[in-house]
Amino acid sequence: MKSFPLRSIIAVLVLCLICTCNDDSGVSDNQNIVGAWHIMAIHNSSPSGPTLGPNTGEVISIIFLENGKFTGTTSANTFGGEYSATENRLLIKEMFTTEVADTNFGNVFYETFNESRNSETGFSEFEIVVKAENMLNLEFKEFKFISLQKRQS
Repeated sequence: MKSFPLRSIIAVLVLCLICTCNDDSGVSDNQNIVGAWHIMAIHNSSPSGPTLGPNTGEVISIIFLENGKFTGTTSANTFGGEYSATENRLLIKEMFTTEVADTNFGNVFYETFNESRNSETGFSEFEIVVKAENMLNLEFKEFKFISLQKRQS
């Protein structure tokens, strides 16, 4: 039975390979994005066009979890999905939402994800630009952005 040690060695090597090839693609490499945020402004018009903010009392919130999932709410809908993040890049890989008529700010928020979508990958792609300790912009198409402010616990 000389094959027993060979099978054992192969089994151990396969197990080691499986363990080292752990797919962490759903985990955020960027701790700047992890946490609870409010959407403060959206600029998705021309470079000199207006920046849209929420109406009084209107809140859009989003929570990015460390496991590559996100969830959030607008005034009328809930949404969520999967993302991945690196030091300066955010990819929204999948997004779902309820479909109730939303406010103008909510509609523009959703349009931003469609407009930032890469036609080849199908992912919404943003550059992460940290503005301050608790503020960042998700930029796309060179001059368009969503401004986020971290929620205080």
